[in-house]
Amino acid sequence: MMEQPSLIVAGGGTGGHILAGIAIAEAWKKKWPEAPILFVGARGALEEKLVPRHGIPLRLLDLGSLNRVSLGRKLKTMIQLPLALILSMVILLRARPRCVIGVGGYASGPLVLMARLVGWIWGARVGILEQNAVPGFTNRVLGKFAHRILAAFPGIEKQFPGGKVTVTGNPTRSSMKPLPSSIENAEPFTIFIFGGSQGALGINTLVLDAIPYLADLKGKLRFVHQTGEKDYERVAEGHRKLGTGAVVEKFIYDMPKYYQEASIVICRAGSSSLSELAAVKRASILIPLPTAADDHQRKNAEIFSNVGASQILVQTGAKGQDLAKMIQDLYKDRAKIQAMESKVASFYRPDAASEVIAALNS
Repeated sequence: MMEQPSLIVAGGGTGGHILAGIAIAEAWKKKWPEAPILFVGARGALEEKLVPRHGIPLRLLDLGSLNRVSLGRKLKTMIQLPLALILSMVILLRARPRCVIGVGGYASGPLVLMARLVGWIWGARVGILEQNAVPGFTNRVLGKFAHRILAAFPGIEKQFPGGKVTVTGNPTRSSMKPLPSSIENAEPFTIFIFGGSQGALGINTLVLDAIPYLADLKGKLRFVHQTGEKDYERVAEGHRKLGTGAVVEKFIYDMPKYYQEASIVICRAGSSSLSELAAVKRASILIPLPTAADDHQRKNAEIFSNVGASQILVQTGAKGQDLAKMIQDLYKDRAKIQAMESKVASFYRPDAASEVIAALNS
């Protein structure tokens, strides 16, 4: 039997990076069922929780960030970096993967760099996944070294060395499938809120501030609210005082269940969230993270909103009343929701993970 090619996925830190990496690993396993796969992440980050749930072996590096952090954090990372590079080399020499792909986040840097440094010995192919409309700091550096750059959105080719970019779309987990229109859902009108894997204080606050302005819809609305670990107590207490009867969770693993129940979604505009909205065909109010590097979330959101696939609420200066008005308008105009569902479905790339694998092996 022909030896099946091994894969290392490197990165993490956020749900978007991790879930894209898991989607690539799932597609790789589907193509080569006996192929060895390893996920390399950072200790203390979200990948420690998510990756093992999908049955993928995980190795961890002690490594922080160099971008947009305090001087103390930068110094600590600079001390950790040589050890992370050495451990990355050890991992690579032991595994000798056919391909290495960096999906963004702290751990992708050392693994991708060392894969290019030593991977030539056995002919390893090295790629990076750029999930946003604007390349992040780590990928801007790694793009100089990678054989292939796989992009979620068109238009970033000029921001990387020529001839390396393939637009594949953003890989989504196999559990994310097109759903029937939310119009088929029975009342109550369900609003699914999440701020990414870590939650979002700004979204949480806007939602709680909006609820008093939705008094005319009391009893007609249902809220499902993922708060993140740090803001859970405040948000749960807020819903209790407001009498919403909301489902409030720190983190939701069964996202397909709540996407199916959702009439609309309120969330950030990270690439992973957008690709999931496209996959499940759900209308959304996007509230881009105002502090995102290079304002990439706003630019991501505009790609959707410019064709009517979503609505945008700019967090800076926004009030609960503004969000309430958007919810009221969508509640009253289900045809608008259906139109948004149709438009967002046009962004769905069901074969994105397979396209990543094909490009990486070419």
